[in-house]
Amino acid sequence: MEELLMEDHPIRLPKGSWDCHVHVFDPRFPYQDGRDYTPGPATADTLAQQHPNWGVSHPVIVQASVFGTDNSCLLDGLRRLGPTARAVAVVDPRRISDEALADLYAGGVRGLRVNLVASGASISGDPFTLTAARLRGTGMFLQVYAPRAKILARRAAIEGAGVPVVLDHFAGGDEVVSLRPMLDSAPVWVKLSADYRLSLDASHARQIARQMIAEFHDLIPDRLIWGSDWPHTGGGAERKQRPITQIEPFRQVDSLSVPALFDAAGLSAAAQTAILCQNPERLFDAGSVNI
Repeated sequence: MEELLMEDHPIRLPKGSWDCHVHVFDPRFPYQDGRDYTPGPATADTLAQQHPNWGVSHPVIVQASVFGTDNSCLLDGLRRLGPTARAVAVVDPRRISDEALADLYAGGVRGLRVNLVASGASISGDPFTLTAARLRGTGMFLQVYAPRAKILARRAAIEGAGVPVVLDHFAGGDEVVSLRPMLDSAPVWVKLSADYRLSLDASHARQIARQMIAEFHDLIPDRLIWGSDWPHTGGGAERKQRPITQIEPFRQVDSLSVPALFDAAGLSAAAQTAILCQNPERLFDAGSVNI
């Protein structure tokens, strides 16, 4: 049974805001063997009730690692959320056909994700370079969830990807300076999301996030987007100790903690609207979608 509570918030996002990073977990769809955790339910129907409380008009479902390359739950969520929704899928780049990629695009998928943190799907070779090569000419981008060290180790591949690259969760680190050369030389986007992953201390995490928001905005104001990371999957040492059959509780964190820092980071109202509305509208192609 789904037990997520509706979150109210004192701030209200601008009209037309995008939440560029949510996950949908529907128990009607099986999780893959070899996954790192078992989440509780967090369905598209619950998300559709939650987003209006924040002022979000456009949800973006990101394929969670527990589903591997089976995007059935994601596509069902897109259909339930309607034509204002978009998604980022996970595929095996060696096996997916041109027709299947075109079908994903027609359904609202605008990017493919490579997760270098969780176990995820078993893909031999380097999933980053394989997926980047597969995406060229499709009109979709490559999204990467990885620690900063792995991102920097792939700088040449990112710069030569031939497609836009979106880096999840503050680009996997707690500072900006190491990314400056890459941000200057390639169409790299940064998602301001999951600030609670920046430090185990919540207050320290907010301080880091506020500074990074300001620095990223100085560097790439037109390539910043925001995501709530709802429903906030767990992780950490507890995950390794928990039997895979046991449901992992979601973190109890503020879903709008990043937008709540925008004023303190010195962002004007116009800058905030760009991050929440205009930038993602360009990235996710807000044209018509056949669902």
